[in-house]
Amino acid sequence: MPSSRVRHGPSSPSTKHGRRELPARKGKVPRKIVPTETIADPRERLVQEMLELAFHRAAKVSVSGDTTLDRQRRLALRKIGRASGNLLRQLRIRTRPFSKDAALGPFRKALLDERWGKGGMERSLLRVRRAQERLIRLRTEEERKVPRLDERYDIAQAVRRYYGRSASLLREIAGDLIRLHEGERLLRDRPSLEGRATTVVVAGYPNVGKSSLLARLTRARPKIAAYPFTTVAVAVGHAPIGPLGRAQLVDTPGMLERDESERNPVEREAFLAVREGGPVIVFLLDPSGSCGWPIGDQEALLARLRQAFPDRVFVEVENKSDLARSSSPRLKISCTTGEGIEQLQERIGELLRDRSGGLPPLPPIRDEEFPPEDFGDT
Repeated sequence: MPSSRVRHGPSSPSTKHGRRELPARKGKVPRKIVPTETIADPRERLVQEMLELAFHRAAKVSVSGDTTLDRQRRLALRKIGRASGNLLRQLRIRTRPFSKDAALGPFRKALLDERWGKGGMERSLLRVRRAQERLIRLRTEEERKVPRLDERYDIAQAVRRYYGRSASLLREIAGDLIRLHEGERLLRDRPSLEGRATTVVVAGYPNVGKSSLLARLTRARPKIAAYPFTTVAVAVGHAPIGPLGRAQLVDTPGMLERDESERNPVEREAFLAVREGGPVIVFLLDPSGSCGWPIGDQEALLARLRQAFPDRVFVEVENKSDLARSSSPRLKISCTTGEGIEQLQERIGELLRDRSGGLPPLPPIRDEEFPPEDFGDT
């Protein structure tokens, strides 16, 4: 007579420490994750990257409890809390460069308005901050429901519901997140101009030697080449001149003498730097013509800037005196040989001293350091 004892074969559930272990579920296919690099839409790609990071963190949580139902509730609450916290942190990182503590300054604000329209960045920031508040409300709603649920399916459904609603919320502000990311990249290489009393703007046509002058007067090392439009963004250096112990020199991209509607983005940025810069403008001219434009066009641009900014002091300087010298009374310098550099420094110091208004000395010059970008998660 065959034995009534059940024999545990290879396909039967085994026991461990007196507890029955269920075999692995057959036919269960893990969730397929689409690589974000294959997503064409940049907005959807950004949303998927944020969601994958948040949900991956949430999947790692572990809990303990007296009963299976109790553990399920605690696990759901931990997953919702972890995913919510990660998403909120990612949103805070993306809004941090534009917070009040960041002190954008008039020049950087003008750059953002020029790129995205007046108040465009502020509207995106407002929508993202409202989304942060909605994420918190969504989390609170689900956290209140989970402790009252008695079915495992309903508990798991609460987690899925929060994931889905948070994903929909991120898609609503995807365009704003892209704008914030582009704005952060724009500002990353743009300086924050200091007080106008200490700022000197260097302006002029392309290839007249503005970057070479900045390298002569400061420790900055801008890109210098023998062709026009080398400088494509505003650069800053500091020189120990003037009554405050430090003057900020702003190297602007080359500008051409033409109407505002005809200017390209680089020229518009240069004009903004002149507008938001300090009270002294050093205007460089190249009488040799090696820059590629005649002196008449350069003087026309000088006249246009004088008309646009009548309250500024212009220092007219002719560069490349080693190549050509005119009969004008302008200060002659050569960034190649160093001729006239000391006289120009003295002139700038005198003008800053006249307009300093008794301000206290600035801190000593130090090399600018930029913190690394932080988009990770703790």
